[in-house]
Amino acid sequence: MFLAQQGLRVWVVERHPSTSSHPKLRGVSARTMELYRSVGIEEAIRAAGENHFGVAIGASLAGDYERVHLPLALARRNRLSPTTHYACDQDRMEPILLQRSAELGAQLFYGCTAANIEQHESAVTADVVWSSSAVGTGTPATPPSRITARYLVAADGARGTIRTSLGIGRHGRPVPGKGLSVLFDADLESAMRGRRISALVAPAQGALLFARSDARDHNWFALTPRTDIDTITPDAVATEAIPIIRSLIGLDDLDITIRSAMTWSTGAFIANRYRDGRIFLVGDAAHLMPPYGGFGGNTGIADAHNLAWKLAAVCTGEAGDALLDTYESERQPITEFTLKHVMRRAGDGIDQFFRQFDQFDPNPITLGFRYPMATAEGFDPELPIEDPARPSGQPGTRAPHIPLKGATSSTLDLVDPCGFPRP
Repeated sequence: MFLAQQGLRVWVVERHPSTSSHPKLRGVSARTMELYRSVGIEEAIRAAGENHFGVAIGASLAGDYERVHLPLALARRNRLSPTTHYACDQDRMEPILLQRSAELGAQLFYGCTAANIEQHESAVTADVVWSSSAVGTGTPATPPSRITARYLVAADGARGTIRTSLGIGRHGRPVPGKGLSVLFDADLESAMRGRRISALVAPAQGALLFARSDARDHNWFALTPRTDIDTITPDAVATEAIPIIRSLIGLDDLDITIRSAMTWSTGAFIANRYRDGRIFLVGDAAHLMPPYGGFGGNTGIADAHNLAWKLAAVCTGEAGDALLDTYESERQPITEFTLKHVMRRAGDGIDQFFRQFDQFDPNPITLGFRYPMATAEGFDPELPIEDPARPSGQPGTRAPHIPLKGATSSTLDLVDPCGFPRP
């Protein structure tokens, strides 16, 4: 979407048969919403999601629990941004990104993969083959059998093969265990007893429950990685999940219909390099983060935006190839800091992270990021952020939001996302 916004000719080769059928990412940071605003989809994201962050912490949905205030609206309250952190599940978000990408001219081919990737002096080539699991479902046009492009962005995930084929290692540590993600239908009213919350957080179990709402077709249960469920096979996930869900809800005889169930694993890893010649790593291919705080997806979106305008500047001749090296030098320190922050808050277990849920403010990282610049003062690679409420104006920092009167409500809306002001 960001590449097409810059006017580049973009082809996306996606091995999955369609957009995500599972929620996965839910929390959209204020910075991501700013980026969505710049490409014209902020309101569509809001319409697909929900601005209700009534969160409770307790042992079960039927029992007593403590409501907590999550400081997710601090960006607007402190006048840090013209937008706010928001909640929109990934299965609702991806179709919006797909539609906007297509409107901007990108071509997306589902159910196929890129193979035999080769780098040449002035191009990258790849064969396009149908995935065995899905033959073109959701793809309106037949993809070319071979693509020749100036650059390739590898967003093939943590288990993708492009990073390893390039000989790029990664550093970090594993997070043991498996997690569960289950969509289910059940009448939760007898457990909620008229109480209205968006989510229940159960620290002891490392579990979350998001109730069905106008922005969600089914109830969503998520269990963070636990070693005691490592032996669950894909075929047994639905059956094994039911007693765990009943325990979290607090009703032993609750009638539950499983709509979708999956296991997942994670880790805390960062690629040693983000670039190899004409190939760049983005998202989980570049860094894998546990879902504590929802930083992984938002970090990947910030990566994509950072790289997109730089690729456009080089492709149009406005900048030299050296600009592309700054993608790694700018984004990798931010990722290193973010991952350390996430793992430090989690401590020895996810329960510790959840018990600090009400103290969590993502804005210093998402809005206070700072990139290394030769002309800036006081940059610390170990602390590549600043207080967004006290912006320094140093090169490499985010342009501050200043409210404006009239149709244009923020200084950020004056920034051209596709270029720089010229005299």
